[in-house]
Amino acid sequence: MTDRIFRPRRLGHANLWVDDLAKSEAFYNKTCGLAVEFTEPGLKASFMGTGNTPHDLGMIETTGGKARYGRDGLLQIPEGIGLSSGLNHLAWELENEVELVDAWKRAKSAAVVMHSTVDHQVAHSVYMPDPDGNEIEFYCDTVKDWRRVLHGDMDLITSHWNPDAAEPSSDSLYELNPEIRSVDEAPIHPRRVTHAVLVTQDLKRLAEYYQRVAGMDLVHTGKGGEVTFLRGSADGYRYHLGICAGKQSSFHHVSFELAAPAAVDDAERRLRSHGVTPERSIDNEWKRSFFLMDPDGLRTEYFAYRGDKFVEFDGVRPEDQPYLI
Repeated sequence: MTDRIFRPRRLGHANLWVDDLAKSEAFYNKTCGLAVEFTEPGLKASFMGTGNTPHDLGMIETTGGKARYGRDGLLQIPEGIGLSSGLNHLAWELENEVELVDAWKRAKSAAVVMHSTVDHQVAHSVYMPDPDGNEIEFYCDTVKDWRRVLHGDMDLITSHWNPDAAEPSSDSLYELNPEIRSVDEAPIHPRRVTHAVLVTQDLKRLAEYYQRVAGMDLVHTGKGGEVTFLRGSADGYRYHLGICAGKQSSFHHVSFELAAPAAVDDAERRLRSHGVTPERSIDNEWKRSFFLMDPDGLRTEYFAYRGDKFVEFDGVRPEDQPYLI
């Protein structure tokens, strides 16, 4: 496909709305094994991860409908946004600032709806909605050593960014061999975020958007056309987004990869010994995984692949399909 607008490498992180930030942070840290990288008390936000990026998972406490502001008076969360728990956004990492600015210009020329352009101190970002109303972020790193900038409790981080204000950098600043962080006492030891799964009432429209506008490659379509797998350009990932046809459009889950199927077995045993029961456990020729529900009923998956063939969905109930991606 030659007329793509953005061209992401990979899924950088997912960001969630949560009702009780302290409770959710404790769950993802002590149960799910994500390290707390930094927090932003003024925004009521926490950012957690494995070390692959500045954060694999962000979360912001719901707003009650009130606006929240970033640095320099930036209206970061408009009034009426973040009323309930759920997906805030999915973030897609680009190669460098040149690619991000060029894509932003193509999006403007194509009259693609965009919400904002912001400076996060370690990244520049463009925010926009997909056709189902899911917020998505396209970003590039602007700092190599992000832990030197973001750590502990931070003052307000985000300010406005004008993509036309300066010559963009062509440097690629993401880490190729990051130091993986582990929460030793947690039952689960994830190594990286890999992909997210969306359910949609109009699979053709959403899949076309993520190919044409988001610029991902189509890597597999289920035999019945009810499932689509897409990926960015980064090596070492099978896919970064799964889309399933369903009766109601929704965010289904975000997935974290473990070292091997045996590590998934061990994590599930440790969870159960702590009285935590996964929502669902998967063990087939495609993957070994389990799903957890967080304090707000939001779903994450912890998995390792077994085989290299894509799963097919013959005879699988539609409501079960998102769990197999």
